Amino acid sequence: MGFIRALLGCLAWLLTPQLAVADVRPNGVIGNTLCLNADPSHALGTYGLIEKVLGSGAIESPSDGVSNPRRPHIITVPGDSAVGPHFSILANEPNDVNLDRVPMSMGGDRSRTEIKLAPSSGGSQDAFKAREGDTFVYAWRFKISPAMKFSTSFTHLHQIKAFGGDFSDAPLITFTPLSNGQMEIRYVGDQKSESTTYSKLQAISLTGLTGQWLDVREEITYSNTVGRYRLTIVDQQGQERINLDRSGLALWREGADHMRPKWGIYRKHHPALNQYADDVVDFANFAITRGKVPDSTCR
Repeated sequence: MGFIRALLGCLAWLLTPQLAVADVRPNGVIGNTLCLNADPSHALGTYGLIEKVLGSGAIESPSDGVSNPRRPHIITVPGDSAVGPHFSILANEPNDVNLDRVPMSMGGDRSRTEIKLAPSSGGSQDAFKAREGDTFVYAWRFKISPAMKFSTSFTHLHQIKAFGGDFSDAPLITFTPLSNGQMEIRYVGDQKSESTTYSKLQAISLTGLTGQWLDVREEITYSNTVGRYRLTIVDQQGQERINLDRSGLALWREGADHMRPKWGIYRKHHPALNQYADDVVDFANFAITRGKVPDSTCR
């Protein structure tokens, strides 16, 4: 009887359309991990999916409305041999704007398109806001277009920032590529909101790394007494390009409600950037984990 039941179960599985394992990429909460993956067939579309997972207000894309014609600056790309569907984030210099929507011609000095863990409350993302003393792991993959140009000023592709409090303006951590061909991992220990002073924790040469997927694991203990920052970046060939482990850093912003990650293109206008052309950075497999051991790879 047990054999017949098992046989019927196998037949039912064979007759049911199956997705290849590589095509199953989760979205939402899996145990202690929050996953965000691009899904070209999702009924809510790109922006709707992002906000469903990361909360209302997760998208900062002010340049959509100032573009003529209007167009999204975050799009879903259906396929890629390495990661499958993914998000492409676009930036166009000098047309794009910051959240104030002031164009460069009227004094605007920077532009921004980013995805973040939303500050809004009441959704599943609430459990993934980092409070003082918490340890979080952030994992994702990203690819910089080989045609993208950088300047001597800032272009941030990733930020850790505070929400709330008097010291939320300055980012805590940034990934900042520069025109010298290096991407710096920067740390701003000075809590003053007007501070632009940073320390370079490490730098990575982008020579040979643009145009390929880079695999990131970032672990942060949010504390000013036992703070610890750990980072690994691995290239598409499996070679470790950064292995960083720093203790003794002030990794909490006093008065903050929480800390959260951001990904995208946030940069200062500069003549060294590509002019009137789209720059593209691709992102895939976002995973936000409360604790050190994820319940899902989100892949």
